[in-house]
Amino acid sequence: MSSSTLSEPDHTPAERRSAFLGATVGWIFDYYEVFLMSLLVIPIAKEFGLNTGQVSMIFAVQLLFLGIGGVGFGMLADRFGRKRILFWTIVLFGVATFARAFAPNFPMLLVLTAIAGLGIGGEYGVGQTLVAEVMPARRRGWYSGLLYGGIYLGIMLGAVVGGYVAPEVGWRVTFAISGFPVLFAVFVRLKSPESKAWQRAREDGKRAARTTRPVRTIVSRRFLPRFLLCLFAAILQFFAYYGIATFLPTYLVDQGFSMSKASWWLFFTGIAGLVGCVWGAYSNDRFGRRATLSMLAATAGLAGVVLVLGWNQMLDNGLILIPFFFFFVGSNGAVAFGVLFSEMFPAEIRTTAVSSALQIARGLSLFPPLIAGFLLPRFGYEPVVLLSTAEFLLLAIVAWAFRRHYETDLVPTDAARHVPTDWR
Repeated sequence: MSSSTLSEPDHTPAERRSAFLGATVGWIFDYYEVFLMSLLVIPIAKEFGLNTGQVSMIFAVQLLFLGIGGVGFGMLADRFGRKRILFWTIVLFGVATFARAFAPNFPMLLVLTAIAGLGIGGEYGVGQTLVAEVMPARRRGWYSGLLYGGIYLGIMLGAVVGGYVAPEVGWRVTFAISGFPVLFAVFVRLKSPESKAWQRAREDGKRAARTTRPVRTIVSRRFLPRFLLCLFAAILQFFAYYGIATFLPTYLVDQGFSMSKASWWLFFTGIAGLVGCVWGAYSNDRFGRRATLSMLAATAGLAGVVLVLGWNQMLDNGLILIPFFFFFVGSNGAVAFGVLFSEMFPAEIRTTAVSSALQIARGLSLFPPLIAGFLLPRFGYEPVVLLSTAEFLLLAIVAWAFRRHYETDLVPTDAARHVPTDWR
């Protein structure tokens, strides 16, 4: 049997549930971290006397090290296994999050945010790969997409904690208590299975040697075009999403909203995101990965057009909630990324390729908050929405550059040079 088999029948239902739960917990903490910070920067800025540029730097450092962590831990997961790396990434995140409660100044806060970003960055791609490898092919799109729902549980949790707990106890205590739930994640991870697809790749002596140099394989003539396409699609998705999402609470507070009311906007976006996530997970297996990605991105893009054209009028009467709802429903294009990207690479390089594409894109997403931080005080929020809209519309087109690829068993890296006939 090929070492690059994506999903195997000998994973028991209990193992699949455990792997899915373990990966989902990591994704919850991933976006809990991002969106909690989008609220906590408001009191942090007051205590440390930060300007808009310095606040942008917090987001930029966070996203940059999410990317670095994704690439680094993705490579380690191909070398040492998915389960082991997922255990240490959540531990690193928990320790750094707790330590931020005691940050004496802005530079130290940036350092600890970078360390937390390294840990949580490894969660995204490694967890996605593990779920794709343990689930049966006929349901792979559903579970890989549903895993993305952890993002919105994290957003809603971050909105509640940041909007209601933080104003009462302060940002330092909020960071401290945010470190403790990681203990539950550690417990879940200890019970998660290792991917049998990865184990088979490691047991094959010839391919085990290749796992020490996955980057060389990825940049080969055969796999580099696939990787670059994945990377470009992920860049469009994350630039569009983080461009509009990171400064939304700050913008709302500037408009006179309280932190609690601003947090309800984040909660609202989480509800919309969950709707889009469930639909996308179903659509992955029903209509295909490309159609799902294109449909969701187009929904966000069209909603963005409505927002840009009617911003001032709709903001005054509350109708702005309608296009915002569809914008965040459609901003779930990444619900197709995990299964789509995983099906394009063999087990020997899968986690490195998938995690690198996703997290390099997230790392480069340090630029949208910096751009938004420049535009917001000068031109308002509308240009930020316009940029995100254009990126989503482009992603809806780029989705069709992917070829259909629904193999259960991917060809090994040293197989025939011909691309499989169903990669079309």
